[in-house]
Amino acid sequence: MSTSSKRCRGRRLIQHERNSKEMKASNEEIWCGAFPDDVVVDILSRLPPKPFYHSKCVSKTWLALSSAAFPLNKHLQPTLLGFFHGAISVFRRNLGFTNISDRVHEIDATLRAFSYHDEVEIIDCCNGLLLVKCCSIEPSFESRDMYVYNPATRKRTAIELMPKVYFEDETYSEIFSLAFDPRDQSHFYVISFQQWHSPCLSYDNSFYIFSSATGKWQRGGNMECVSKVTQNTKGTFLDGKVHRVTEGHQIVSIDPKNNTFLVTKFDFPGLQFRKDLSEIGQSQGLLHFMYVNEESHRLLIWVPENGNQQNWILKHQLNLEGMHLGNVSVKNVKLHPGKDVTFVLGENGRILSIDLNNGEPNKIYYLRNPSCSSFWLYTPCFPV
Repeated sequence: MSTSSKRCRGRRLIQHERNSKEMKASNEEIWCGAFPDDVVVDILSRLPPKPFYHSKCVSKTWLALSSAAFPLNKHLQPTLLGFFHGAISVFRRNLGFTNISDRVHEIDATLRAFSYHDEVEIIDCCNGLLLVKCCSIEPSFESRDMYVYNPATRKRTAIELMPKVYFEDETYSEIFSLAFDPRDQSHFYVISFQQWHSPCLSYDNSFYIFSSATGKWQRGGNMECVSKVTQNTKGTFLDGKVHRVTEGHQIVSIDPKNNTFLVTKFDFPGLQFRKDLSEIGQSQGLLHFMYVNEESHRLLIWVPENGNQQNWILKHQLNLEGMHLGNVSVKNVKLHPGKDVTFVLGENGRILSIDLNNGEPNKIYYLRNPSCSSFWLYTPCFPV
């Protein structure tokens, strides 16, 4: 076969392949377009996790409609399995998991993937993933590492720690947040808030973003207009953003995908807020601003009015005084992701489940270590 014949044959094959792809895409669009959008959303909302995620590959139309179907799909809603708790100590004496489901056998509730000779500390928890700091206690050396760990799959990913560059007279703090959207299981983000103060540099407030897609940290910018992020709070992840409370009556919302941030100023007349008594959380797809009034022993919860973060309305007032919880701080209050229920950690390791609509306690759960001062709600994330 001559060279020109080979070239002609090659061009015909390429053209045939293009025509086949165009015809396939056209047939998919015609087939998908035969159903109204609301019918497609209804179909997607009934699919189990695996076919649901596969259906997103059918066409661009179905990919777009899957976002509307996701919150309607009961198979994809978070199932609360229990609570991780403990500021982990040597040989994990304080590490524990309180089970409230019959599915606990499906996850690594004791974090066995990490060496028994390591001190393990849970830094954050987001949609089934844990952000974990691990410190070796071997006498020969000391090493510190950070991982993102999925107890449902036993898979952990090492996160490179950023070097700290500051002078001896500077006060420095580093706060981490984990960002993971279960609708996009391909990667996650870790946000590092770095804050320091020195006589020379007066004040600096910046954040960095680690992406599992690149395996690298990227500077997000200097938040000169933002007060320091409060260290005793955890914040929350919602709508692709990490939301944290600052010391200056602000909510800073970091979008790790686009490397941007938004600042919202909040002000509730008649209340003198303290930075260590306020927290931001989420439930049923809405942000919730929580405040514990020490004098009246009341838990106050606001939500955005009509989804507008500039306007907040008081939704719940909960009297904690008669529930024998002792001194409750806002870091010991968590919201159920799918119900009007809050979990409050009191004295002696008791977690009280309270119905926010009527203010009545439901159940009492007990932590493995009564002296624990923090806990995380855990909803598993299984691969699809």
